Amino acid sequence: MTKTELNKHRLDKKEIPSDPSAYIFRDSQRNGTWCLYFYDREAKSRHRIVLKDGNGSKPVQSIEGQNDAWMLGISKYVELKGKADRGEAIRSIKFGEMCDLFISQEKRKISSIPHQGITKNRFRLISHQINWLRRYLNDDNKQVHTFKTNAFSHYEVWRKEQALRMGKKAPVQTTIMQELSMLKRAFKEIGVANGYVSEDSLPRIPKVKLPKDKSHRRDDLSNKEWEQLERSARGYWIKGRTRLLDGKTQMEKDKDGTWKTKPIFGHRSERGKRQIIHRNLIYYAMRISMDTGIRPGALRKMKWKHISENTAISKEERKVWIVIDVPPENSKTGRYYRISAPVARYLEGMRKVSKHKKPDDFLFCNQQTTKPFSERIWKDSLAEVLVESRLGDWGADDSNNLRKVDISSGKNITWYSFRHSYITMRLKAGVPVPVIAANTDTSMKYIQEHYFHYRADESTEILGKGRKIKPAEESLRWIGSS
Repeated sequence: MTKTELNKHRLDKKEIPSDPSAYIFRDSQRNGTWCLYFYDREAKSRHRIVLKDGNGSKPVQSIEGQNDAWMLGISKYVELKGKADRGEAIRSIKFGEMCDLFISQEKRKISSIPHQGITKNRFRLISHQINWLRRYLNDDNKQVHTFKTNAFSHYEVWRKEQALRMGKKAPVQTTIMQELSMLKRAFKEIGVANGYVSEDSLPRIPKVKLPKDKSHRRDDLSNKEWEQLERSARGYWIKGRTRLLDGKTQMEKDKDGTWKTKPIFGHRSERGKRQIIHRNLIYYAMRISMDTGIRPGALRKMKWKHISENTAISKEERKVWIVIDVPPENSKTGRYYRISAPVARYLEGMRKVSKHKKPDDFLFCNQQTTKPFSERIWKDSLAEVLVESRLGDWGADDSNNLRKVDISSGKNITWYSFRHSYITMRLKAGVPVPVIAANTDTSMKYIQEHYFHYRADESTEILGKGRKIKPAEESLRWIGSS
């Protein structure tokens, strides 16, 4: 249709003051219905809106209805102009529609290919979380751009009350935090991304306070847990195998007492061979972490040139102890710090399996690209070893995107846990706090606040060093008697 033909259908046109691109008119193609024409300059989009009053009634469909139509047109123009200036879409979206679109978006991500999407279990969890938020609002027809800032400020209290009314346990703080995080994603990925609402106009998503004992907790591995983890990793995980479980989810054993395992990927392909090397390097990273206390970020960026021989000790001792210069960009203090560590054997093992051993090569690198291991490899590998060693099980909300493990002990085991374990074990072994602080590039105050817990009954050997103390000559049965 040409512009001339289009103008023929626009009858009794009357412009909106101060905006030549906005006017009211009667549309002859709609039986003379009064409409508003509005051009959004920012979005470069044209809109034709049928004019109606609050009761849904239209102005008289003739020139007699022009004044009524013009007043409605002015009101509608102000509303649309405000949206355009805020960067919002002219046609908004309802909360229920936004949730449905978000759910559909997540459903398309379901994939059985590792690391290529989310699992069906993860999708069900997301749907469940969104449904809780819809129940709280109880108004699927509410336009997303009309939300007040505090629309979800009482969600935490309401959520716990609802669970108790249903005869269930109140959800933990992390559960509520995850649900609100999913709401934030829906608003941003659907509402903001499609221009239905500006980011400045979004309701405030309240923060959920986690228990204080969790926020300052320094979870480490006990000796038994570390032995269990190390044995499983060395025994079969680094070989690309997984354990076989019986009907009671217990590991099966052969007649000679060895665990039954099976391969989980092909070992002959180039990709399979690289995976075996990657697993070996991750295993050595765990061993080095447990014997040095190096921060995970520093460990991941270390290069072979940061390793040197300790010339201050004998040749025999050099086969055990080496010196590591942690580069400045990897330390919190922004400077080099040097540590002595008994990890020569692990480094020797790494050099046997790794293809990249030049001074500027990373210790822990992708064997195909030579780049440092990705965050996914570090996290997924630890999660797999925790499950294989029976220290935890895959979580209900585990997905290909983010491996989630529920630790049996309730601890929060991460790569930092190896550092925490090193510090804790060195303290128990009687190594002075200043020495540990220097070798882990942290302060004595920090160690004393977060790791060091004085046990008087376990400190007699240290307290008695260099002293000759005569014992009591009589029986000590009187102790504790009234």
